Amino acid sequence: MLSSIARGIAAGAAGVTALNATTYADMAVRGRPASTTPEQSVEKLARTLRTDVPGDGQARQARLTGLGALLGTVTGVVVGAGYGAARACGWNPSVVVGGLAASGTAMVGASAPMTVLGITDPRSWSTADWLSDVLPHLAYGMVTAATFAATERRRRFRMALRAVR
Repeated sequence: MLSSIARGIAAGAAGVTALNATTYADMAVRGRPASTTPEQSVEKLARTLRTDVPGDGQARQARLTGLGALLGTVTGVVVGAGYGAARACGWNPSVVVGGLAASGTAMVGASAPMTVLGITDPRSWSTADWLSDVLPHLAYGMVTAATFAATERRRRFRMALRAVR
């Protein structure tokens, strides 16, 4: 189980890289600014926890940006760990089905807290907003599932080699 969760964590980290690359490519192609919802989430969470993000001006903004990005990374890694745990419990989807499941889970894991905090409302999103969210999360899910599958094949191969020796 722990090995599967560890491989899920690594797969989730690879998925986060794909999500970020897709997002940055979209920003570069369309000339759109970065989303401010991660920073808003950090601010709202800090207020809810009755604490504050230290600093003034640019230093505080840099901390909010960094913490917002870290929240996204943590979400992706946690979803990857869950993917690995589900696989260890016998769930054995194709890469496409597993990728779609990971995509949907990551989208909910990212958007639900922001919706609950009142930072965003997916019901009000435009088509462009949805595409800006769905496409990077699809990249995340497919890379997560494919990476996990690649580690599983190597593991089976090593186990088969040990059995031959």
